[in-house]
Amino acid sequence: MLVVLNPRSNAGTALRRWQPVESVLRTRHPDLSVELPSDPRHATEIVRAAVTRPNPPRVLVAAGGDGMVNLVLNALMDPVTDRPRAAGSALGAVGLGSSNDFHKPVPASARVGAIPVRLDAARAELVDVGKASVLRTDGTRAVHYFLLNASMGLVAAGNHSFNHATGVAGWLKSRSVEAAILATALATIATHRPLPVSIRGGAWTHTAPITNVGVLKSVHFAGGMHYDTEVTRGDGQFDVNIWSAAGRLRTLGLIAGLYAGRFRGSRLAVCHRDTAVELRPDRPAPLELDGEITMVESARLEVLPRVLRVCAA
Repeated sequence: MLVVLNPRSNAGTALRRWQPVESVLRTRHPDLSVELPSDPRHATEIVRAAVTRPNPPRVLVAAGGDGMVNLVLNALMDPVTDRPRAAGSALGAVGLGSSNDFHKPVPASARVGAIPVRLDAARAELVDVGKASVLRTDGTRAVHYFLLNASMGLVAAGNHSFNHATGVAGWLKSRSVEAAILATALATIATHRPLPVSIRGGAWTHTAPITNVGVLKSVHFAGGMHYDTEVTRGDGQFDVNIWSAAGRLRTLGLIAGLYAGRFRGSRLAVCHRDTAVELRPDRPAPLELDGEITMVESARLEVLPRVLRVCAA
């Protein structure tokens, strides 16, 4: 079992939170090996080296937040085949981040102390992976993979602000994640304007300006918010949840509903299910993939059905 640990996760508190978990895991997993990369590129190199050796690790563990899970996923996936580089390895995780949406919902049995873990390789399941083929603002094309969700609009803008939080939001981030998310959301809503974007599925098109679009493989996002739509990790489809353009008060009402798991009943909600979606904003826009941001001219998102083994909780 190889653990790739991001010590900078959760405002630099990850290493302190990891230490009591490590002592428990070393008892359960005598083959445990831990790497602390110096930066994202180093982390990618560690994963690539591990999965291409003759005996790759049975479990490859992302220790950190959802961004670390996304980094390990992208290092593990091969864009030539759209399959993992090591077919026999399962992806596991230790949730040391601020949101840990990858772990949700978290059963009590899937914690070490207060830390959520997904490390049961014996019960690993095959899950879908989202593939994003993007045209970046510099004219180059790239492929990124995601396990949770993609978004464009308010949530992507809020994620970008949260990831680079300073001032009050930065101070709150290391003390109360939910308070920091709320502060970031309020600041983002105050300046956000509806985004004209063409959203195209297999048999439908949405061309009206939007507040946000979420393309989901998990209903959980941005800390405590979650949708009430039907997507599961292995159903071979996305939920495409569009927030219609609205004023600030109605948008705040929609967000309040999402904290209670209510979305479909909102007058602002437009819901589709599909296996592929194209996003074409009228200007360069941030695309969020599992909390990580890329500025794009356009993006095509498609489901790769049941291609990755993920440890059970």
